[in-house]
Amino acid sequence: MTTTVLPFSLWTVQGPEADLLAQAELPHLRAWLAQSQRTQVLADGEPAEGRLATYTPPHERVLAQAQGWSFADGCLPWAALAAEAQGLDTSNAWAFVTLCNWHVSNGQVTLGDPAHLGIDAETNQVLFNAMQPFFAEDGIALHPYRNGVWLAQSSWFENLPTASLDRVIGRNIDPWLVGHAVLRRLQNEMQMLLYTHAVNEGRALTINSFWWHGAGVLPAAKSSTATSPCLVPDQPCVAALRTAALQQDLVGWLEAWQKVDAQVIQPLLQTQPSHMSLVLCGDHVAHVYEAMAPSWWQSLMQKFKTMSMNQVIGVSS
Repeated sequence: MTTTVLPFSLWTVQGPEADLLAQAELPHLRAWLAQSQRTQVLADGEPAEGRLATYTPPHERVLAQAQGWSFADGCLPWAALAAEAQGLDTSNAWAFVTLCNWHVSNGQVTLGDPAHLGIDAETNQVLFNAMQPFFAEDGIALHPYRNGVWLAQSSWFENLPTASLDRVIGRNIDPWLVGHAVLRRLQNEMQMLLYTHAVNEGRALTINSFWWHGAGVLPAAKSSTATSPCLVPDQPCVAALRTAALQQDLVGWLEAWQKVDAQVIQPLLQTQPSHMSLVLCGDHVAHVYEAMAPSWWQSLMQKFKTMSMNQVIGVSS
């Protein structure tokens, strides 16, 4: 079965706005839901004291489940999976290092969306070269991944809970910081380096810190039941859902859903929906909808409609 996972496709803020998706003009989503049934509701567990949610958001838990993974909250080894895809040694633990902007206001530090930094290849390389020796001193090997995001290998990341970026963006970072003293000290050192670094001259948003996430070790054996779900965050319309949800922009979110309906849901209806599932994810819950095989009556009516249309356009059956 092919699974399509839509992050931030359920409105995250409680209140009367939460029901607006059901009232929106989304004909293809309505058609999909009409021929499917909700088979699972995956809700957050109880977060630790001081945090508003679990380290891992619902869409990441769905993908981990499809991989056949069973890890503690915040210990999903996404960085190790990315390292494996690049042919790197995954016998040790890995983590992502994402350059970001920490905004200080009224005594509170908030994490900005790293996508807004627009880090180019030259800036990425300059900062990689400047920071790599400090990481190496603490036994952390850095590897390039993409602009503004690096892969870090070290035993420090084994069984280390880290918060997904999607959890922390726009929120006070304090409850989400990693607890390991060595990693906290390194982060503080890099903040001091970045504070005076030349790459920040003239930038509207400074690069003044980084975020650890996706830490862990890949399981030794792959699950025989693992599937290959399709997460579609790189499509502009789905990325717009994420941006609007993180900014609590309901109007922008509904506008993005109109495009998702046309560009993501409609193609699903044109394939083989009986072999597909759709996962709608919010901030704290994911709803899994699996397409149902049509009943004999629906099949008969569809055949009748096809025969009638063939007669209209002059095509013999």
